[in-house]
Amino acid sequence: MFHKITLIHTVMAKSDLIILIIFAHLDVLFSEDSCGYFQLMEHLKLTDSVRFLQSRPVDDWRKPTQVFIDSTVANIIQLEGTTQSLISLLWLDMKWKNSFISWDPNEFCGMETITIPLDLLWLPDLYIYEIMDDDVSPVVNVLEVKHDGSVKQSKPIRLVSACKLDIFGFPFDTQRCTITFGPYVHTVEQITMVAASNSSVVTQLSRDNFSKRGEWELLHIDVQNLNLSFSGILYSQVKYTITLKRIPIVYVVNLICPAVFLIILDFAGMFISVTGGERLGFKITVVLGFLVLLLILNDQLPNTDVSPILGVFCLLCFALMIISIMGTIGVLYMVEMSSMSSEVPSWMKKWVLKHMAKVLLVKTSHTADAGADENIIGFSNSSVPSTSIRMEKASEKTSTKDSNEAILLKKLLLEILMIRRHLANARLKEESQNDWHMVAYVLDRFICIFYFCSIVISMGVLIIVWAIPHT
Repeated sequence: MFHKITLIHTVMAKSDLIILIIFAHLDVLFSEDSCGYFQLMEHLKLTDSVRFLQSRPVDDWRKPTQVFIDSTVANIIQLEGTTQSLISLLWLDMKWKNSFISWDPNEFCGMETITIPLDLLWLPDLYIYEIMDDDVSPVVNVLEVKHDGSVKQSKPIRLVSACKLDIFGFPFDTQRCTITFGPYVHTVEQITMVAASNSSVVTQLSRDNFSKRGEWELLHIDVQNLNLSFSGILYSQVKYTITLKRIPIVYVVNLICPAVFLIILDFAGMFISVTGGERLGFKITVVLGFLVLLLILNDQLPNTDVSPILGVFCLLCFALMIISIMGTIGVLYMVEMSSMSSEVPSWMKKWVLKHMAKVLLVKTSHTADAGADENIIGFSNSSVPSTSIRMEKASEKTSTKDSNEAILLKKLLLEILMIRRHLANARLKEESQNDWHMVAYVLDRFICIFYFCSIVISMGVLIIVWAIPHT
């Protein structure tokens, strides 16, 4: 009997051990099966994703879904002036809470995060208000889901957005472009957009990852949370204001320096002798070269209603070049007038040789009246012919009475008077030429000084405008 009882206890103990081993194996098998992604998706019922896509994932519809936006600027590909558009590369992170999803990581081998396809869960209707072209961003079709229901979408965005340019200080200008994220359909009662990082953090992250491959330098990014009112309905927004500074070295080397050199060269052409005619051809050649620079400048500037100060400066310099050419033509005309017998008008002698020459510190020496010089020897230029006629009549009456010596002396005096008249006419012509040359010199000096002062003043204004920061 005792032996039977002992045998029964032994069998029962072995049975308990076998049961424990079986349960241990079942627990291991269960735990091994719960460590897979598919088991977790089965647990969350993500394989039947229709219910996760139908509506906002909230327990109470009156509670808005908070969507946290975090964006950094990776590169400024191009800031197009003609279309006033910004082509940029952004890194976007978007986070929100899905109330329908949660699990205990301890039940799934410590699994806290799972990556699932993009089309399994509800997504906020994110819209960029400044977008101008189709979205050609790289496709990233995954979502990162955490055990507490937090969903994160990370993707790069190649964005073509509108940007209003202020080119008054071109090429030393600073531009401000905005990128606004917000829902297109859901109101502020349904979705609230919130910036995940402040301005300083976004600016520092963007500078660390910014690729300087173009002509723009990233200065600052300002982040704001706003509400847009449209037809009395509020929409939540996150607005990024990107401040960019142009790197002007290309424009300085290829545009500004050649323009300044041509202006200096045109001014130096004012010292070429005007009588030879080389100055006019030289200045026309310089103007043609300056026109080429104006065409290049026109291709570089965007189509805006505000003209840049550089364009105004170049236009002023071009106008001064034309004025100097017109002045050169006027001086050449005066030099040509000096070869004629016409005298300088009295008003020109008064205003140019007297007043303008005095202001310009030009010494002039125009002679006194010809009659005063002719009276030095007691005869006027017009009295020489009448005197010779009277002497001829007197010689005819006294031809028989006078000796040959007297006749010879009278003829000699007549010849002297004719020579004097010729010298007086030559002197008058020379004085007229000198007056015309002096008028041409004074006007040429005035144009030269006016040219120099205008260039210096305009360059000073240009430098001051460029030195003042424009935002």
